[in-house]
Amino acid sequence: MDSDPQHYITVETLREFGITIDETTVTALLSHLNDTIEERIGAEIIESLDDEQLKELLALQETGTEDQVGEWIAAHVPDYEQIVQDNIDITVGELAESTDAINGTV
Repeated sequence: MDSDPQHYITVETLREFGITIDETTVTALLSHLNDTIEERIGAEIIESLDDEQLKELLALQETGTEDQVGEWIAAHVPDYEQIVQDNIDITVGELAESTDAINGTV
């Protein structure tokens, strides 16, 4: 949906978990993590919609602006903020479990 992807997880988030990796690797890791969160949020939103709402959203994504899509989601997905936070928490949890491997200490 967005040409400028959301940054749910940042370099600062990685540092909070003690993950220290070189600049080239960190860029790829952040891209992967944020893409994963975005995909999970999208899948959960789609699951929460009925067939008619799904058709509406898909049509709006084809013809509308990013702001219009965001407004539609806010109006039709009352748990959106919780969905976002849950998926960030899940991904950060997975990241925390992988910290040693990411740092190359395992």
